[in-house]
Amino acid sequence: MSKEPAWDFVSTNGAREDGIHNPMIEHFSGNYNYSLAREVIQNSLDAKQDGSASPVTVTFSLQNFSRSEFPGHSELLEVLKSSKKYWPDDKDTQEFIDNALERIKEESIPFLRISDYNTKGLVGHDDDKAGGWYNLVKSTGASSKSEGQGGSFGIGKGAPFAASNLRVVFYSTRTLSGFTKFQGIAELVSFKTGDDIKRGVGSFGLGQNSVQNLRNIPERFRRIDIGTDIFIACYKNEKGWQKNLIKSILRNFWFAIDSGDLVVKVENTEINKNNLEKLLTDHFLGEPFKDSVKPAGNPLQFYKAIVSGKVFEDKLATLGLVRFYFYQTEEQLNYVAMIRKSHMVIYSRRFTFPGIYAGVFICDDEKGNKELRKMEPPAHDEWIEERNKDKGPKVMMEVVSFIRGCLDKMKLTKTSGILDIPELHKYLPYDDGNESGVGEGVSQYTGQESETESSKLMQRKETISSPVVVSPFKVAVVNIPDSGSDSNGRGSGSRGKGGSKNSGSGGGGGKKKSFRKDEVISRAFLTKKTDEILDYIVIIKSAVEDRCNLRLSAVGEEGLEKVRIVSVTDSDGSIHHFSGNNIHNIHLTNTSENRLNVSISSRVKYSLKIDAYGLQ
Repeated sequence: MSKEPAWDFVSTNGAREDGIHNPMIEHFSGNYNYSLAREVIQNSLDAKQDGSASPVTVTFSLQNFSRSEFPGHSELLEVLKSSKKYWPDDKDTQEFIDNALERIKEESIPFLRISDYNTKGLVGHDDDKAGGWYNLVKSTGASSKSEGQGGSFGIGKGAPFAASNLRVVFYSTRTLSGFTKFQGIAELVSFKTGDDIKRGVGSFGLGQNSVQNLRNIPERFRRIDIGTDIFIACYKNEKGWQKNLIKSILRNFWFAIDSGDLVVKVENTEINKNNLEKLLTDHFLGEPFKDSVKPAGNPLQFYKAIVSGKVFEDKLATLGLVRFYFYQTEEQLNYVAMIRKSHMVIYSRRFTFPGIYAGVFICDDEKGNKELRKMEPPAHDEWIEERNKDKGPKVMMEVVSFIRGCLDKMKLTKTSGILDIPELHKYLPYDDGNESGVGEGVSQYTGQESETESSKLMQRKETISSPVVVSPFKVAVVNIPDSGSDSNGRGSGSRGKGGSKNSGSGGGGGKKKSFRKDEVISRAFLTKKTDEILDYIVIIKSAVEDRCNLRLSAVGEEGLEKVRIVSVTDSDGSIHHFSGNNIHNIHLTNTSENRLNVSISSRVKYSLKIDAYGLQ
């Protein structure tokens, strides 16, 4: 065994050889940043120090290493060259190795360092099959985790390799007892050295063993604090990688963050309980529903269910204590996020309901958590009753019956409740809130079933519930050219509430310039309602570099009703110029979207229409 750390690839001894298509890595090769955040953070949460009241902290930071700082750089370079020669007719292998050779020869090599804190570190020696170190670094498809924890199948360890252009990852850990270990793993292809054919799985260490003497661990890889570091060599730091990681963290771990279990930092952006709502709003407000993104649904709406929704609680025979949160949304969703004690969103499932809502199911009970865990496949993204042969069907029946029972309770409403149908405002007059509402009509169930459509006979068993309010608070805005002068478009020099004195520059005096319909698109989303004020976020997306004014109107039967703006601030909180129902001098850029916080004086909710027009 070498006294100095080096790369070691063992002989196949005539046995199977390793090709380029490693299923453990291929599983995560699509959206690798999404999988990376989900798998790594799940492992860190499972390794939290016992009895600690502080959250687990996970950091993602991009660091550049010189070739001399890359452990065993020259050896690995020769391995790649030999691999290329050994697989001359395999197109996929040739493409991978050509790219790997190009990356490893660069003067500055990007490493993504993932570090966790307030964890135990990876315990156990190299041959300790019950230890975390053995199961993460020394084995494939194995895990020492208990049945109630996360990645018990060990498949998640493939995610960091999928994020590496080299398929090379280094691990460094320090345990509570002060024990340190360091080792690198390469998941390459078989190659030939002399007459010997080597396996593609290699180890950087003392032969196939870890480096445990702190002095022999390369300086940049030494872990001083208790916890674990993962270094992804030649990280695929494509444009937008930070945003992709953050969105995955928010989508999968918003509940863990809100519960105070987790804090995550991606470069300079920290995600914690205090700024969670803002980050969810920044990244997911107005995001269209995507069937291809898992867990399906909008995490902002799920979060609102926890914060503002109605909660149901029950103790079930098999699962123990469970909770369900119901929240009436502004957008079509009708999905329930399914969560157990790990506080990661396992998956989401659609449940029908005569309205639009977001739901969250959570089982924190230790007994129920173990049963649900047994129902998860290796990816931990579903509950499949057949996987838990003893209790799976019973568990799934309890989950579904409990959720449907909660939804049924939300259908039962007072007769004075309101059912507001999406898009109904197109066919009804604009309600300014001043009507007395006195009328002679009644809303009584006749008990009869009609064979034809009727406004007097209601379908049997059809009950309207609770306050089920389904209001379309947003309206998509197509840019419509201004048709002429508008007294509200001229800078009047008035002072808006919370605003500053408007000079009128850019206020719309003179001629207006129109845009094409696809050049400037604006959308407005209601975020808060008080007795007299409606707060909206207005998002402006542009395909051109220009300036424009915005004109805000309420949608009414007879056309458009003017609104009264009381304040406008930019996303950074600075005051923006406005007058009447106009917002002035918006700088358009095709590289980023504009976000404005707009407050409007009103006692009732309504949809906004936004017209954008340019300045001559």
